[in-house]
Amino acid sequence: MDEKEFKVFLEDTMKTATDVLVTEQDKKRKADLEKFKDDIKEQLAELGKPAPDAKIPTAEEKKEQAEADSKSWSCLAEFAHKVAIAGKTHERVVDKRLVPNAELKATDLSEGESEYGGYLVPTEYRRELLKVAVEKSEIMNRCVKVPMATNAIQFPYLSGFDRSGGVIHGGVEFEWLDEAATKSQKDVKFGKIELRLKKCAAYIKASDEILEDSWVSMEPLLRDAFTDGLSFTLDNVFLNGDGAGKPMGILNAPCLVSVAIETGQDATTILFENIVKMYARLWRKGQGIWFANHDVFKQLAVMAYPVGTGGVPVYLPAGAASGKPYNTLMGLPIVWTEHCQTLGTKGDIYLADWSQYLVGQKTGAGAGLKFDTSIHLYFLSDQTAFRFVYRIDGQPWWPTYLTPRYSSDTLSPFISLDVRS
Repeated sequence: MDEKEFKVFLEDTMKTATDVLVTEQDKKRKADLEKFKDDIKEQLAELGKPAPDAKIPTAEEKKEQAEADSKSWSCLAEFAHKVAIAGKTHERVVDKRLVPNAELKATDLSEGESEYGGYLVPTEYRRELLKVAVEKSEIMNRCVKVPMATNAIQFPYLSGFDRSGGVIHGGVEFEWLDEAATKSQKDVKFGKIELRLKKCAAYIKASDEILEDSWVSMEPLLRDAFTDGLSFTLDNVFLNGDGAGKPMGILNAPCLVSVAIETGQDATTILFENIVKMYARLWRKGQGIWFANHDVFKQLAVMAYPVGTGGVPVYLPAGAASGKPYNTLMGLPIVWTEHCQTLGTKGDIYLADWSQYLVGQKTGAGAGLKFDTSIHLYFLSDQTAFRFVYRIDGQPWWPTYLTPRYSSDTLSPFISLDVRS
């Protein structure tokens, strides 16, 4: 075989070997691909199967679930129950109502919005919760509501709370003039009050067992825990708040008038003279409401108008204890509340006109009572967290009390009684 023939032989041999090698590699790749596709199919099939310990729903249960998913929430507790079920690793069922505009199957692994802090409570229940809280509050509905689209709002007001010199609103004064006399120039003074939204928040946690097994009984827990808590907090801060990160209560307001006690008055008493003098200092007679600690009733029940060496009862009706006690003083209603201070201290009894108190509430985005849930915070202990956030501010719009024209007794919409010692 000469050199030329050898080259031809070598090229043919290499070509044949290459064709065989490529064919075997292609076959192996194809086989590997088919096996991979089969594995993927098996994994997808496994994802569609319930967990080994999961209860497989019957056809009737699936039908009931589909009907329930197509309806609105029957109550807030049902919503909480469905949130707990949606957060389970096994037996996971995501109610379609939890994720608006999303189609979820019982076996879907996507967590929807719950991945970012929990499903949002339906709008109708946010409004219901806020409505209940407002209705339970003894003060909120009596105040002037100020809608706030931004974090802060300022109000101008006519100044001039000292009228002893015959000038009102800081400069308005009419003069008696002779013919052709020159009028004096007067300047009206203005002031400014600012409301800045404060944030109050609360949260509770409930075990998954309670949410899953007895969601009906959870309704009073979720409803009362937060609505009562919000009502309790608002009434307390409107009376006692110091204005630092919270609304300014009337106890610490600069316009509060505190009436002096009687000479020799005992520490834990309220006398008829105290009530008379408090009423006398109210800015608009007939528009106030009494707020008193429950301890105060013991003093009102024995309160009498002194006549000679004795006295005439001024609170209990004729027949004394045999009749129902009046819940009015000077014709104005009494609200008994634990938020007033204990008997004998300043703030145990108030006479207040809440129409002179401003309450700022958020409007627009973030308005109302914000409610969120999370299954992740207490994941290891099988508990779900429920959080409420509410933004509000409040304070009297009076910067100080009013000094009348011909009296040294100042007037105010908010009256208290000095501490007795």
